[in-house]
Amino acid sequence: MAEIAWGTAVNVDGVRFGLVPPDHELEAGGTVGITLVVENRGSADAWLFGFTPGYPRSLRFSPPKQDRPYIRVSFADVNVLHAPDAFVRLRPGQSANTVLDLSFAFDRRGVGRWSIAFGYDAMRGSGGLRPWAPPAGGAQTGVAQLLVTAPRSLRDAGIDEATELALDDALQRGDPNLVERLRTLPGGPVYAARRAARVLSPGSEASLGWRAMDVLTRLGEPGIVAAERAIDDLPHAIPALAFAVAWALHRLEREPPPEHLGFVTMLGELIDQPDRRGNFLLSWTPFDSPVHGERRLQIFGSGDAVVVSRGPNETVPTTRRIRLNAMHMRALLEALRYSAVWLLAPLRERGMPDEPRPALEVRLGLGEAFVRQIAAWNGEWRQGPGAHIADLLDRLCADGGSSRDSVRPSAF
Repeated sequence: MAEIAWGTAVNVDGVRFGLVPPDHELEAGGTVGITLVVENRGSADAWLFGFTPGYPRSLRFSPPKQDRPYIRVSFADVNVLHAPDAFVRLRPGQSANTVLDLSFAFDRRGVGRWSIAFGYDAMRGSGGLRPWAPPAGGAQTGVAQLLVTAPRSLRDAGIDEATELALDDALQRGDPNLVERLRTLPGGPVYAARRAARVLSPGSEASLGWRAMDVLTRLGEPGIVAAERAIDDLPHAIPALAFAVAWALHRLEREPPPEHLGFVTMLGELIDQPDRRGNFLLSWTPFDSPVHGERRLQIFGSGDAVVVSRGPNETVPTTRRIRLNAMHMRALLEALRYSAVWLLAPLRERGMPDEPRPALEVRLGLGEAFVRQIAAWNGEWRQGPGAHIADLLDRLCADGGSSRDSVRPSAF
């Protein structure tokens, strides 16, 4: 293991931070992970943010400046009031570590030898918890060195730097001719596959990833082949690329995987045979938290639906009933098939602070084979293939709603 780049001095209360840089050459667009270590060398317990597995967090990536010739990485969640389970308790002599995934940051920054350090800023805790507070200006690790090389798969496929920048610009603008342009480039599908991996990045960066995934799946067979080959180059993006393959196969109207065949077949029967919808039940919860309030929609096979709403500052929810006619029910079931709800799954391990996690449950009939439950991050619902069904269900929630209903949170 590479030598730990500790801070120049043990910080106040005996807490210090260090970075463990990779001991090998990295590739832009590939996996760029760096281990952050903290140890308590003082005499008192210290509560620290960012080391709890699975708790939502985001990173701030500050480029070099004239008075700071290195990249500064830090947790970007300083203005959020975090729950107690966001912090780990380090007793004297204990240490903890976590991996900072900088893959997408260096995908954008490019190649070169980079100096990097992590800075720990003060965090806020709820429930009477008093987190460890760094000295004025924050606590920092030592400066580590990273060597990032050009993405070999793109260059080998004939995508030079100028072409890559031009394609990035077209992707960001939502150029309607991008798909056809990529078809004419030998390395077009390779480019789309690498950019589709960005859906794993929290925040607005993921929107480019979802655009790229849409382009990738519209390329057909070449896009599928490129996504499958990219898995070897981008092991950190396996969930995104595997989903891209499955979604592309659905768009090509291929037979669903065996584990989903019964569900898909039953869904088709319910679309064409209304008398078989007796056991159908759909539940949609776009948000349920003290910050955003609560909204829950239930739709039964008969077309009856119940909407429960509660504002963020209210304690008593309001309930109203609506009725979907036969045409609306068919449109709902077709939307479930169009969005391929049997394929939807959360791709990101972490969400943004206070990001809702909408949940959808679809029951077509009796038995586990005909039930699907999906809970994904809000940005994944609003920007990914599930956006169509999520938007439809949100409109059903809102139709006829009162002003007391909560406003839908933004995508990120």
